[in-house]
Amino acid sequence: MQFHKNLKISLIPLLFYALFFSVPLVMFTKTSELFEFNKMVAVYIFTALIVAFWAKEMINTKRVIFRKTPLDVPLLIFLAAQVISTLLSIDFRTSLFGYYSRFHGGLLSSISYALLYWAYVSNMDKNRVVKTISIILTSSVFVSIYAVLQHLGIDKDIWVQDVQNRVFSTLGQPNWLAAWITALVPFTWSFALNFKYRSSNFKLKSYYFLWLGLSALFFLILLYTKSRSGILGLLVADIFFWSSVTFINIKSKLSNKKLLETFVICHLSFVILAFLSGTPWTPNLSRLVNKNSLPSTNDQSPTTNFAPALEIGGSPSVKIRQIVWRGAVDIWKAYPVFGSGVETFAFSYYKFKPQEHNLVSEWDFLYNKAHNEYLNFAATTGTVGVLSYLILIISTIIILAKKSLISNAKLRMTNQAQKIILKNQNNLIFDIWNIAFLAGYFSILITNFFGFSVVPVALLFFLYPAMAISLGQEGEKVKEQENNFKPSNLQRLAHLIVILFTLLLFYHIGKYWYSDYLYSLGKSYSQAGEISLAQNFLTKAVKLSPKEAIYASELSQVYSSTALVSIDNDDLNLAQNYAGLSINLSDKAIELSPNNVNLRRDKARILLSLAGAFPDLLDEAGKTLEDAIPLAPTDVKLLYNLALIRARQGKLSEGREILTKTLEMKPDYRGSRFALAMILIDEGKKDEAKTHLEYILDNINPNDIQAKEELEGLKSI
Repeated sequence: MQFHKNLKISLIPLLFYALFFSVPLVMFTKTSELFEFNKMVAVYIFTALIVAFWAKEMINTKRVIFRKTPLDVPLLIFLAAQVISTLLSIDFRTSLFGYYSRFHGGLLSSISYALLYWAYVSNMDKNRVVKTISIILTSSVFVSIYAVLQHLGIDKDIWVQDVQNRVFSTLGQPNWLAAWITALVPFTWSFALNFKYRSSNFKLKSYYFLWLGLSALFFLILLYTKSRSGILGLLVADIFFWSSVTFINIKSKLSNKKLLETFVICHLSFVILAFLSGTPWTPNLSRLVNKNSLPSTNDQSPTTNFAPALEIGGSPSVKIRQIVWRGAVDIWKAYPVFGSGVETFAFSYYKFKPQEHNLVSEWDFLYNKAHNEYLNFAATTGTVGVLSYLILIISTIIILAKKSLISNAKLRMTNQAQKIILKNQNNLIFDIWNIAFLAGYFSILITNFFGFSVVPVALLFFLYPAMAISLGQEGEKVKEQENNFKPSNLQRLAHLIVILFTLLLFYHIGKYWYSDYLYSLGKSYSQAGEISLAQNFLTKAVKLSPKEAIYASELSQVYSSTALVSIDNDDLNLAQNYAGLSINLSDKAIELSPNNVNLRRDKARILLSLAGAFPDLLDEAGKTLEDAIPLAPTDVKLLYNLALIRARQGKLSEGREILTKTLEMKPDYRGSRFALAMILIDEGKKDEAKTHLEYILDNINPNDIQAKEELEGLKSI
C-alpha cells in the first residue's frame, strides 16, 4: 500500500475543489426539497467521479494508491454498524437513502463520505489542503453575501419563512447555515495569524486585514441566523483556538504582541457587530435607541407559524426538545442493540411520542429527527450504532490533538527564538491549522448536540480529519507517462469496467434526481388543481422509481381527485375505476413502507373522500385508521378521525368514548371538543355539550363562530 500523487496529471484535486466549492451553493427550486436533496445528489456525483479517477490512476500506475490512517478502523466500525442497522431496519429504503425530505444520513451518504475520506488522504498533500481550505472559504464568501442580501430583503417575498429575521442563504435553514459557518471561522483566524507573523510588506498586511474582515463577516452572518447553538459552537471553538495558539506562542517564543493584536482586533469587531446587530439574547442598537420599537410580548416572528420551534429557535424549544429527546430514549429502549433503522426516526417516534407532546404548540408537526445527533443515532442505530459514532468522534479528536502536539513538539525542539522563527515561521500556518481543524470540529459537535448534521456540515465532519492528516504529507512527484505509452489489454479492460460502472452509477443517480423532479412537478400541479398534468408527471415518477412509497401515495391521491371529479360529472363507472386505482396504489404504498403512519393517514383520507359515493368505503377507512393507531398511539388526529367515522356509522357511544380519550391526551383540541358536543346534543345530553362549547370559547378561541351559534341554540331551547 502506497501514498501516490501525480502532481501534474491528476484530476482528483480539481474534483475535490469543485466538490467543496459547489456543495454549499447548490440549490434548485423545482425539486421536492430545494437544498439538501440537490446537495446530496452533488455529493453522490462527485464521489463517483473521484473514485473513478482514483481507480484510473491505480490502473495506470499498476499499484494500490491507498494511505493507511489511524481513522480507518473506527470508520469501518461505523460503516459496519450502519450496514447492520440498515439490514434490520423497519424501513429499508429510508435507511438506504435517508428520510424523504431530509435525504442526508442514510447508508449511501455515509459510504460516500467514507470513500471521500479515503480518497482525500490517499491523493492529497499539504499544498492541496491549503487550496482546499481556500476554496471552501471562497465558497463561503458567496454564501455570506447572499445571506447579507437576504437580511436586506432581496428575496423576502419568495420564502414562507421570515428570511430577513433569520437568514439561511443557500443552506436552507438558519441553524444549518450557522453550524457550517461556525466550523469555518477558525481558518480565518489561522490565515490572519499567518500573514501577521509574515507581514514584512504592505501586501501581506493587507491580506492580514482581509482575513480579519472575513472573520467579522462570518460572525455577522452568524448573528443574522440568530442561532443560539451556532453561537455556542463558536464560543467553544473560539476559547479552544486562542488558548491553544497562545500556548504554542509561549512555547515557541514567537511574538505575543502580534498574537494579542490579532485577538483584540478580531474580538473587538465581534463586540461591535453584536452591539449593532443584536443577538438572540440582546436587542440591536436601533431598538436600544428607540425603545418604543421593541416588539410586545404577544408579537411572534412570522417564521414561528411555519416551522417547529426546535428548528427556528423559538422560546418553547427547550421544552419541546426535552419531550422529543425523551421519545428518542424510549425508541432506544425498544430497539436497544441496532435501533429502529438508520434515519427511521420519523416512523419510530410516532410510536413512542410522549403524550405531553400534544400539549405544546407544535403538537402536530412531524419530527423526522431527534434534534440531537447523538440521541438520533441511539434511537435509529441502537447502542452499537451510537457507540461506533462516538468511537469515530473520539478517534478523530485524538488524531487532531496528536497532530497539534507533534507540531508543538517540533517548535520546542529549537532553543533560540530567532532560529525558531526562521525555521518554522513559514510553516506556522500548518501548525495553527491543526488547532483550527480541532476547533472547527468541536463546533460541529456542539451544533450537532442541539440539532442534526446536514450535507455541507457532514462533509467537514468527515473530511476535516482527512485534511489534517494530509497536511503532514508531501506530494510524491512521479514521472509523466511517455507520449507513446500504450496500456496493456488488461489495463484497457480495467478502464472499461471502471467507465461502465461509473456510467451505471450516473444513470442511477440521474434517475434518483429526475424521479424526484417529476414527483415535485406532479405534486405542484395537484395542489394547483391541474389533475391531468399532475397525473401525467406522477405516473412517470412512479414508473421511474416504483419502490418509492410517497410517489405511489401522491399518485393515489390524484386518482381519488379524478374519481371525485367523475362523481360530480355523474360518471360513476369512471369514478369507480379511478377509485379502485387510487385504493390499490395506496395499498401498494403502505406495502412498500408499512411503518410510515402518514401513508395510512393518506389512505384513510382518500377513503373518506370517496365514501359519499361509495358508502362501503367508510368501513375500510375505519379499519385503516385502526391499523394506523398502534403505530402512533398518542396521535390525537388519528383517534379524532376514527371517532368521526364511528359517528357517521351511527355508533355514537363508541365515537364519544374515542373523543373523550383524545381530550385526555389533548384537552385543548378544538376538533374533539366540538365533535363531542355535537354527539352529546344528538344523545340529548345538552348540559354536557354546553360545557365543551363553553370550554372552546373560554380557553381556545373566544371568536369561534360555530361554537357560539351552537351554544346560543342550546340556551334558547
